[in-house]
Amino acid sequence: MLIDLLDDAELPGHSFLVPGSNLPVRLARLGGSATLVRFPPGWARPERGHYLAGEEFVLLAGELHVSGITYLPGQHGWLPAGMLRHSSAAPHGALAFTSFSGQATWVRSDRDEPDGPALRTPLESVVIPRGGLPLTPHSALLDTPIPLERDAEVITVPTWTWERSALIPEGRVLVRWTP
Repeated sequence: MLIDLLDDAELPGHSFLVPGSNLPVRLARLGGSATLVRFPPGWARPERGHYLAGEEFVLLAGELHVSGITYLPGQHGWLPAGMLRHSSAAPHGALAFTSFSGQATWVRSDRDEPDGPALRTPLESVVIPRGGLPLTPHSALLDTPIPLERDAEVITVPTWTWERSALIPEGRVLVRWTP
């Protein structure tokens, strides 16, 4: 199954209120742990807290602010489990491919400052070393096809297509092995 993440942004899904946020987002499950999330214009989560699982995402459209970091289209984000988040917003709306490394349980917090190593990587322009660029404990950016021992979630950059496969297509791809 090959899905164009931008053309299929209106996939059937359901509205979901992210804990601590002001407006519901639209969720569409792709399979495994993969989800498309459409943040409406004006979406914000002023509540501070953290997830008990790590979150990985690729911003496909719009602009997303998380704990003082601005993510733009084509950028990959990694927020480890337990990392404090504050001041999240999508002022003009956004579309993101997201995946959690486990159960996405939100825990409120009264702390003031982020305490973890949030990462932002421009997928189209970052230099990939021989053998690939590890991005999270479960994903890597590759530019050379390699055989996989088992199926993985694969996003082709920059066409932003998603599929679950053990075959890696030619070109730059983000490979995510589900835990």
